[in-house]
Order: sequence, then structure tokens, then C-alpha cells
Amino acid sequence: MKKKKKHIGVDIFIGALLGIIICVVVSLSLYANDYIKFKDSDKEEKVENNTENEDNTINSLEFNANNINNGNTNSYTLANYNGTINITVDETGKNVTLSYNRKTLSDTYLLNWDLTSVEDGVMENQTITFNNKISDVVFSGIGQDATGDTILFLMEDGTVAYIPVYQTLTTNGIEGLTSYKTISDLTDVVKFYTANVTSGVSSSVTVLAQTKDGTIYDLEPMINSTSNNE
Repeated sequence: MKKKKKHIGVDIFIGALLGIIICVVVSLSLYANDYIKFKDSDKEEKVENNTENEDNTINSLEFNANNINNGNTNSYTLANYNGTINITVDETGKNVTLSYNRKTLSDTYLLNWDLTSVEDGVMENQTITFNNKISDVVFSGIGQDATGDTILFLMEDGTVAYIPVYQTLTTNGIEGLTSYKTISDLTDVVKFYTANVTSGVSSSVTVLAQTKDGTIYDLEPMINSTSNNE
């Protein structure tokens, strides 16, 4: 009887030992195949949190006229502006389609185009391909009338490209819409604002660019400078 009990105790001990060994082997196998992660998952969580913090910093920037770096006493208020060209960016963020009606462009900018062969209401397209991704696009006036209409592209690297619509159409025609310029000496831009500008008794429209440090720049003098319009 004692021998039988002794055998049972040994069997239980061996079974428990085998169970522990199997658990250890399985756990090591899962860890080796990335099914179980410890320190690595902590690192991934930290990376995600850093990304969220960066996005929150940009989103926390708000329009404050006191941050405008313009060197003058102009008064700025946010505004909306309706453009003559529809702009779409594809899923790659690099290809832009400009859709327009020739009659609308000719009438708006007093171009006096010959439209005898153009159907009323027909939309045409031009495509532009950029090397960098686009973060935002704005169609706005720059100045006091439609001759200052401008399409601005905020690039992923913080630079700003633009198309001076009226100048382009009068100089190079429709085909000119496929070319663009870059504002020199402006980097780290994260936001655009369309704004009304009041200076004394005169008023106009402009686009403001905010950099990641919160500073806001009026783009009108930059776009109208000789270096950007050669």
C-alpha cells in the first residue's frame, strides 16, 4: 500500500515538472516569434504618443493678430473667399487637378478670349505634379481686386508654392496654370488663413501663413516682391 502511494506521489511530481517545462518552452517560442512583447511594446507606445503630441502642438495654434510679423499697423480679420477654379488633390498628395470654365475665367479676369468653339458650362482640367506632398491648398485674393487671385499650396516640408492666377492667364494662357512658383525665405509653415486687411480707409484681402513657432506672416508683400515674380 505504501509503495502504491509512493508511486502516485512520484507521478504527480513528474507530471507537474513536465507541465512547467512545457509552459516555459511555449512562452519562449511565442516571445521569439513576436507574439509576446515587453519592452518593444513600450517603445511603440512612446512613438505613438510623440506623434500625437506633435499633431496637438500644430492643432493648438490659433489665429492671433498680435502674432503677425508685418512691421505695419494693418488690422486683420479672418475671411472667406470664393475662387474661380476648383482644386482637388489625389490620394498621393502630389497630383493636383484644377477644374475651370473658360467663360467664367474670361469674364472674371476681363481676358476677352474667343469662346466661339467652347461649350457653355463645360469644365476643363489641368494637372500639376509636385515633388513633395501637399498639406493644404487655398484659393484667395491677394490685394483689392480679382487680379490678385492666387492659388497657394502648403507643402509637407513647410514651404509654400503658389500660382498667381491672373498674371498666369494673361501671360501664358490656360497652359500656364500647370506651372508654379515658390515663396523664398519662408519655411516651417503649418497653417494658412484667408484674411481681410484694413489699412486706414482702404481694405483688401490677403493670405496669412503661420509657422510652427506661432509667428504669422502676411504673404502679400512676399508674393509681390521682385524675387518671387521674375
